[in-house]
Amino acid sequence: MAMIANALIISGLTSCKKEDLSSGPGNPSASTQPSTINLVAGRWVKNTDGIYVSTFPGILSPANTSNRTVKIYLLANGRETQINHSIPFMGGDLWATNTETDVRINFRFSEQTPIQLYPLVHSDAPFALGLPFSYLVIKAVIE
Repeated sequence: MAMIANALIISGLTSCKKEDLSSGPGNPSASTQPSTINLVAGRWVKNTDGIYVSTFPGILSPANTSNRTVKIYLLANGRETQINHSIPFMGGDLWATNTETDVRINFRFSEQTPIQLYPLVHSDAPFALGLPFSYLVIKAVIE
């Protein structure tokens, strides 16, 4: 009985077909379908240049971004707005950058924006200027 069970397991293992899901120029069967990563930018850190940054380290895979374009969108008010370049947003400028592995969302108040106190959601300082939003919904599309 044990020999029959072993034979079934061995034949089952050898009959399985492993799919190669790796992408790259050397693999013509690799999927070139766009992939989407949904993010919520809710933790912001103000850098020395006065720019608020929300970073997603390691969210992208170099294997998936090599020779492909990463487009980053703000999802707000039922619209998708590409932010790979700076756009005017809530009294400042909003833009995204990416490396092979990371996505960074950046916000800077414009110089013409009067200083306002906004409710602080994520801050280490008890008294600081807050952002005009508590979080942003972001979509990264790898094409």
